[in-house]
Amino acid sequence: MALKPRPAIITIMGHVDHGKTTLLDYLRKSNVVAGEAGGITQHIGAYSIKHNGKDITFIDTPGHAAFNKMRERGAQVTDIVVLVVAANDGVKPQTIESIRHIKNSNVPVVVAINKIDLPDVNPDIAKAGLAEHGLVVTDYGGDIEAVEISALKGKGIDKLLETINLVADLQEITADPDAPLEAIVIESSKDAKKGVAATVIVKNGTLSLRQDIFADEADGRVKKLSSATGEDLNNVTPGFAAEIIGFKDAPSVGSTVKDLSKTYVEVVSGDGVEGAAKDATSNDNIADDGWGDIDFSGMIDQKPKLNLIIKADVEGTLEAILQTIDLESTRLISSGVGSITESDVESAITSKALIISFHTKVSKKVLIMAKNAGVKIKSYDVIYKLIEDLQKQMLKLIEPTIDEVVLGEAEIMQIFEMNGEKIAGSKVKTGEIKRTDLFHLKRGDEIIADPTVKNMMHGKEDITQVKVKAEFGMTFKNKKLDFQVGDIIVAYKVEDEE
Repeated sequence: MALKPRPAIITIMGHVDHGKTTLLDYLRKSNVVAGEAGGITQHIGAYSIKHNGKDITFIDTPGHAAFNKMRERGAQVTDIVVLVVAANDGVKPQTIESIRHIKNSNVPVVVAINKIDLPDVNPDIAKAGLAEHGLVVTDYGGDIEAVEISALKGKGIDKLLETINLVADLQEITADPDAPLEAIVIESSKDAKKGVAATVIVKNGTLSLRQDIFADEADGRVKKLSSATGEDLNNVTPGFAAEIIGFKDAPSVGSTVKDLSKTYVEVVSGDGVEGAAKDATSNDNIADDGWGDIDFSGMIDQKPKLNLIIKADVEGTLEAILQTIDLESTRLISSGVGSITESDVESAITSKALIISFHTKVSKKVLIMAKNAGVKIKSYDVIYKLIEDLQKQMLKLIEPTIDEVVLGEAEIMQIFEMNGEKIAGSKVKTGEIKRTDLFHLKRGDEIIADPTVKNMMHGKEDITQVKVKAEFGMTFKNKKLDFQVGDIIVAYKVEDEE
């Protein structure tokens, strides 16, 4: 067993629309952007390039906030993070999230200040913003390399790659190709034609054709290995990425692939390898990513919940969706990767569940079956739209037999104080508002509070209702309520759907 140099594994991070996908697109000379719904990267991928005779492997992590956990896992398997910050935009919320992941993973970082081809941009704004969050570049007296680039035009890309190689050389990154196999699952999916596919990066040992493998609950034999360009491979050595065909079920993103014959047999007892592997993968349609095996039979709810069945095309996206679910208001009946099946519809009929589908096909037979049974199927191809709608449903359908009817909306125009109380000076935009109504306080599209009104007044006169276009003042029983100019007060009532 001998350590040998291996390619550095690089993760690209940063705020949405700052150019991560454009950078990767330029590097691999393909067009990911055009193929992605909404222009946002939906899944993690991995591939290798060569620069000045040295191989570099890149992981493409999505920039949307829904994929925090996937970004964290990307940081755990990477050697170097390239943090992309737009010169015209500076440090943004997801930039800050990425910095936190970088610090937690304790790996070196190279900053790529992108979009320098735009007119009147000032890279120093981005550098100053990074310094405020503990990333001090060399120009500011720190030790973090920053490279100004245009991912769209290709300007500065050679210097960026040279910098990556320099940082990698300082780390002396090595692995043992003869050691026991250790490969990290970057993505996995189920396809009706080719079966289960898993994208992995080999960290140690060698991945080979016809090798018996396992990753947590999934096992199988390598039937086919291919590179990101579709080239058939016989072996994959440390630092390189490949797609595996041969798992019996989709392994979890972030799990470690090992050699079944060399490792698993040593810890299996009782029924042997086959029985243990079967036990580990038998519940393939029950949610098990942190949700546990939940038995709903005979359960008496004190509060009805929104029942969901969720299907996605790949494991990584499914995991991102599951992270957004609030178990206080939602019951996850089942989840999995692959197309919606008749079994899913039957389960939805029994549990009165809504089926949510992301990037999966629904056959006409299943659609007709669902329609005849009154089962709703909601299909999406953009992750953030799915999550936004799901969150709205969770807010609205905490009680599935109750619906909200909006009675009126008012905008807070100014805030002033009288006798130690904050007053929301407001104007009715639509409908009519009564003091006895139920209320939401909204900021943008988000409900931030459900306040109780103490008083309504017009001038010095107390009033009990106010109509459209009228101005009025409102105080709340919660004196610490955080309301701002521009917030919307929504009056509503609940109505039984008999």
